[in-house]
Amino acid sequence: MPGKDAETVTAAIARQPPLHLGVNCPGLGSYRGAWRRDGIDPLGTSTPEFYVRVAQTAERGLFDAVFTADVPTLTPTWESEPQRNSLDPVLALTVAAQHTEHVGVVATVSTTWHHPYNLARSIASLDRISHGRAGWNVVTSYNPLVSPNYGLDVLPPKAERYARAREFLDVVVALWHTWAPDAIVADKTSGLFAHADRVRPIRHRGEHFTVTGGATVPPSEQGLPVIFQAGASPDGLDLAARYADATFVAAATLDAARDYRRRIDAASTVRPAGRPAVLALPGLVCTLGSTDEEAARRRDELDDSEARAATLNMLAARLGVPADEIDLDAPLPLDRVDLERQRHLTSEGFLRSLVSLADSGRPLREIIRDGFGHFTVTGGPKTVADTIEQWFSTGAVDGFNLMFDVIEESFPLFVDEVVPILQERGLHRRRYAGSTLRDHLGIPTPRW
Repeated sequence: MPGKDAETVTAAIARQPPLHLGVNCPGLGSYRGAWRRDGIDPLGTSTPEFYVRVAQTAERGLFDAVFTADVPTLTPTWESEPQRNSLDPVLALTVAAQHTEHVGVVATVSTTWHHPYNLARSIASLDRISHGRAGWNVVTSYNPLVSPNYGLDVLPPKAERYARAREFLDVVVALWHTWAPDAIVADKTSGLFAHADRVRPIRHRGEHFTVTGGATVPPSEQGLPVIFQAGASPDGLDLAARYADATFVAAATLDAARDYRRRIDAASTVRPAGRPAVLALPGLVCTLGSTDEEAARRRDELDDSEARAATLNMLAARLGVPADEIDLDAPLPLDRVDLERQRHLTSEGFLRSLVSLADSGRPLREIIRDGFGHFTVTGGPKTVADTIEQWFSTGAVDGFNLMFDVIEESFPLFVDEVVPILQERGLHRRRYAGSTLRDHLGIPTPRW
């Protein structure tokens, strides 16, 4: 950070509150009818201004980062709703980075559809442009609708996608290590730009990729971009343990979050020595009002027939059960679900969350109304803050990646009314102690 001694900054970072908060942009919000609300631009996610507004709100709330989801396919619901994320996530966040100074910018990019050299270059470019605030959310994709866009008739099997992802990450990390932090001297007098022994091109020949050469983008202020991972299967946990700094996981109940923590800790025996533990940041969907009563009214207002139908269809797809055969007044029909088969066809994190919800015995009608997959809370600022503190105090989570029913309606309210409560309780920072995403997350730069 300019004007501050490095040791002072390091000490300030060590003293900062440990709760980590990100905000995720799955379109205009988790409510599928968000685009029809008064004052909401239906084409918002197709404009750079949307991402700038969200990022600036996140920075005002002293958040760690803004995340963008990405499903690069024309969705079947295009007649009744806009694409949830239409812009390229790296480009959208590049614009957002130019209008903010501190908040991190994390782009979701799949290893199944891209080449590691292009990915390494684009994320490293975002990191340079943002002065060390970039991250990459690694996914392997499970939506079969994406496959034809990339010339494949069917989605590759999960085991194959993860094998490709491991090699993909090996290549990306090696490319990011092309330039040592002290490689560039740029001595105009002698004409020496970089020390030859501090630049390390790669020679990779593997099952999926052959890459010979080096990265053109030198390191940013944070050294390397931060790696996030989204996946709860055994392969996903192994990927996170080997490569990730943090995970974005689905945990609809506290028991599911505890189970994930136990599983990622067990998988971390393969983690390189000396590397900090993986941060666990489950999703948290908020329906927020200035009071609990106002929030409940808002939930009922957004609980229309179209939203219920869309949510039911999504639930049915996750379970592998026809939607018209699901009894909304009965509990989750897990006896009809082939869990082993579904683990290969959908997100295991979401599937495990559904299983944890089934233990409550609540009727499906309530689960669909209140949300599933990610943890969902409806309430006023104190209720939301209490819930965050309750989960965080267990040690099962390191923070949350927040989502909102309608992000441009509810996110500012969270920043204005929930953040001050978290600050008063000593859970959330009152200022940024550092300037990079690694600073915010308390993650050191790996050695060259």
